[in-house]
Amino acid sequence: MAKRKNNTGKFVREDVASWNFIIFLTLAFILLVVVLTSMKKLTLDLRSRAGLSCPELTLPRAEDCAGGWTYKRDSNACLAFFCEAKAK
Repeated sequence: MAKRKNNTGKFVREDVASWNFIIFLTLAFILLVVVLTSMKKLTLDLRSRAGLSCPELTLPRAEDCAGGWTYKRDSNACLAFFCEAKAK
């Protein structure tokens, strides 16, 4: 009677090899999530370090501007209140 070759090593090697792509995709997704989470506030941090962050906005007093206040963006793209001149 002929002996059968033991092919379990080859089977295990091929079985693991078929999962390599799925393992790669899983690790790539985990890395992507970690990188995006760590960079979430990076732009805000860089703007504030450079002095470009928008100041905290407080409501102005109505009596300080006779024409009325307008809420719009300034030259730095920050929202601000501007005093509109009273039309005569």
